[in-house]
Amino acid sequence: MSDFLRFFSSPSSGPPELKTLWVTNMWPDEVRPYFGNYIKSQAQSLWDLGLDVDVLYIRGLLSKSAYFTTFPAVRQRVRDPAYRLIHAHYGHTGAVAVACGRQPLVISFCGEDLLGAPRAYGNTLKSTTESAIFRHLPWRARATITKSHEMELKLPARLQRRNNVLPNGVDTELFAPRPQAEARDALGWDRDSKVVMFLGDPGDPRKRVELAQQAMQIVSSSRSDARLEIAFGYSPEKVPALMSAADCLVFPSRSEGSPNAVKEAMAAALPIVATPVGDIPERLRDVECCFVREPDPAAFAQAILQALEVGRAPAAREAVEQVSMRAVANRLHDIYRSVL
Repeated sequence: MSDFLRFFSSPSSGPPELKTLWVTNMWPDEVRPYFGNYIKSQAQSLWDLGLDVDVLYIRGLLSKSAYFTTFPAVRQRVRDPAYRLIHAHYGHTGAVAVACGRQPLVISFCGEDLLGAPRAYGNTLKSTTESAIFRHLPWRARATITKSHEMELKLPARLQRRNNVLPNGVDTELFAPRPQAEARDALGWDRDSKVVMFLGDPGDPRKRVELAQQAMQIVSSSRSDARLEIAFGYSPEKVPALMSAADCLVFPSRSEGSPNAVKEAMAAALPIVATPVGDIPERLRDVECCFVREPDPAAFAQAILQALEVGRAPAAREAVEQVSMRAVANRLHDIYRSVL
């Protein structure tokens, strides 16, 4: 098999009438061990339910030519009659699955594939063109999945009836409230400061780290013990400790689908200050100690100061249970059955 293509056989042997092939361009590997970790977690949740789900990973991250060079092998796999359902994740692999001409097909959209990349992210024309094409892929699918209602509204009106709003699930056992002092010791952080954490790549314009930095300049004038921790480059295994060690998650993104970091912070009962993008307003609506603010440094600073006063956010933990890994896996199972 090409270096651009990898296949993962299901560890479960569920009912053959539900045997499913996933086609995805996101999966953790040696190049980016964190890339598409939520896709792998969702697959694991279906395996845990006993479903037979194989995974075909097109490594489009290495080269856009991967979609063309691997197409014959992908088509052969997709057309295997043993599979009763094909589930494509993200617009590019959705287009490949449509080109293979196999039904029934479910397509999951993940964010920028429907919303397009923010202007500051660069290559706006390419992103706009791709998203315009991807919005019409559902004409060739039995059902679609979007991570938020905002994304659903980008689909043609007639196709919204076939769509299911289903965010990524969060592992509420892995992400749970734990002693802050222990987490800080494990990370080598001091115990006394108030840590406002930005989790993500500061070089990604979509993440807008400058808003977090500007807000923290204001916060520092009121609280000398507060500092900004830009948490980037940590392995996925360290993220639960990061959530327990911090005092607040600041999430100033320009565009998102259903960001995992926000749901993981909720599961860890960590206060959150975030912009109203993706499904964040829905997730944090009426959740005590969590704040949705417009991208203004002063507004963010005021909310951060409030978050630092409250400590933890137990209401967030309770609110996120509806999108636990098990709950989302059960809903996905229902979608598969309804399609078939």
